[in-house]
Amino acid sequence: MLIPGATVTKEREQGLAKYLCVLGYATITLDQRNLGATNPQVDLQMFLKGEEPTEHKMVYDAIASAEILRGRPEIDPDLIIYAGESNGGRVAIIACALDAKARGVIAISTCGYGTDAAIASGELSDPEMVRFYRSIDPDTYLSKITPRKLVMIHSLNDTVIPYEYAEETYAGASQPKILYTVGCAKHGYCTEMNAFLEKELRGMSS
Repeated sequence: MLIPGATVTKEREQGLAKYLCVLGYATITLDQRNLGATNPQVDLQMFLKGEEPTEHKMVYDAIASAEILRGRPEIDPDLIIYAGESNGGRVAIIACALDAKARGVIAISTCGYGTDAAIASGELSDPEMVRFYRSIDPDTYLSKITPRKLVMIHSLNDTVIPYEYAEETYAGASQPKILYTVGCAKHGYCTEMNAFLEKELRGMSS
């Protein structure tokens, strides 16, 4: 289950999807709601009014897409892996945590929102706001991935999400986990990640 980053269409995600196909892995990807763009303030107001926030629905869509894969006769339903880039990586982490049948997650160029740090500093204190922000923060769900594997791949020169942010999310996860670094000067997937993708997909699907 391959989840694009914010503003990225399913068509623009086909480069990575085709590469995975060459390796022998079937993929399904989708246009996320709002094309993956998020507005936490709007979602917060929906949450406070008892409505389902868009970010929650994005996770549901990912899990529903994984179920489509499981329903295909040529797919082993026990070997579903979530993968995502940037904001799609956040969705992938949460979806994997909630989908107990998933094999693991590969999160590319992503990180959490730092909700616990905001709480500790006193910046965030209202109980309902805390509940909402924790519900959309992948860091909240890291413990639920174990004993499945969390794989993170991040560029030291990421142009959008600093590597240090990825380190913070990685530090909050339990084993089994691994964080790979590359040197490409861009955000999201780059071919320098291929060897790590091949290794980890092979391990998760064996």
